[in-house]
Amino acid sequence: MSRGGARMPSIGAGSVDIRSILSSVLNVIKSRANQICSATCDGLVLRMHYRWTFCLLVGNFLTVWYSWYHRDVITCVSHFNAETQVRLDYINICLSYPYVDENGSRRYILFYRWISWSLLVLAGVYYIPRKVSKGFDNARCKKLLEDLASNAHRYDQLEDQLVERAARYVIYNLKTHNGLYWKYLGVNVLALAVDLFAMQYLDFILQGRFIQYGFKAFPFDRDPRTFTDYMSQTFPPFASCELSNENQLVNKRTEKFGCHLTIMELYEKVFLGLWLWLIILIFVTCCYIVFLLTMWLPCMRAYMLRTAKPVHANEKVRNVIQTVSKNCKIGDIYLLYRLKGHFSHARFYELLTRLSDPSLCKQLQQPGAPGATPEGKDKVPPNKQQDTLRNRRPMQQDPPINPDYLQQYLASPEMMRAHPQHPDQRTPLLKKNTSILIE
Repeated sequence: MSRGGARMPSIGAGSVDIRSILSSVLNVIKSRANQICSATCDGLVLRMHYRWTFCLLVGNFLTVWYSWYHRDVITCVSHFNAETQVRLDYINICLSYPYVDENGSRRYILFYRWISWSLLVLAGVYYIPRKVSKGFDNARCKKLLEDLASNAHRYDQLEDQLVERAARYVIYNLKTHNGLYWKYLGVNVLALAVDLFAMQYLDFILQGRFIQYGFKAFPFDRDPRTFTDYMSQTFPPFASCELSNENQLVNKRTEKFGCHLTIMELYEKVFLGLWLWLIILIFVTCCYIVFLLTMWLPCMRAYMLRTAKPVHANEKVRNVIQTVSKNCKIGDIYLLYRLKGHFSHARFYELLTRLSDPSLCKQLQQPGAPGATPEGKDKVPPNKQQDTLRNRRPMQQDPPINPDYLQQYLASPEMMRAHPQHPDQRTPLLKKNTSILIE
């Protein structure tokens, strides 16, 4: 029996060092994982989308792409003459249009050849929340979070400076962070929309079999003899292929082939893992959006700002949190919740006590407060704003020296003895063309 197998051409397979590529990828992943998250519109849920899911989709794409270029992707046999080798142009058509018979009708498996590139497109879609969150960042808040995150391991006097800096920023910009909260909530809603789009997109690619793929495949009992289980029906390892007059490659006859789609066994496992991850991701994103919406409740605000009471504390934590909640809006609560992750319990309690003190706000608004610019200090009077060379007065110059007086002074020893030093030229001692000495 003669068979025809198709393997995609290998591009430089002998010169590729897989270990060096994997080590480089792992180093990039480690460096990105250890990077401090200081963006104001970023969080763990968003990183699960634009970082974890993005890497998962790219990894699945590379896995499938490698299988396409380094192994047989299809093997076909003619039903009429098994001794004849199947032509490559016939196999190329069978890669694009294989089918299976289901209830007396044909279901063409149109995704077999191009599904790997759909994973790459979906990876690009999952990076959209990251680009949007970058555009929504608040530069001042981001700089504050960067300073706190980079010095979070310090326990010396720098902690006092960080608390002072955070308190000054929050008080000066109190009740102005609502936009930051709404932007962050909007980015998480966008991430949820991307998850729902991914489910519908893959369901369309797999001909309506992806959304319920995990439910119907459970308990994952396989039928290796007749392939009647749901996973084998979604990704059939064996299919048929027919070439007729419409294909313009046969001599007015119909050719039928039986084909083995070898990568289907890989597809069923890749998409099962992807389905499980998307279900988890959608559930976590929905729970996090509900958590952000519950920040409007006073009890939830008290829970978010709750911290352990230090030994040196005088007031109760509950009273301090209630005072801070009354003075702050929803955006300020969200910012304090982000700042809480970079402070210890004692330092965060100190920050809350400073924010709950009404006299501190008045003190920082005074002209002499640290960090405040006194009014009029840096202002230039109107009459001195245009101080140019054109408006400057010419410098007063000394009157010219009288040459007759100088000659008379140098020639007379009596005058030199009476005036050992050079006389002041502003009050000339002699008039012009005279030799009378004026004391």
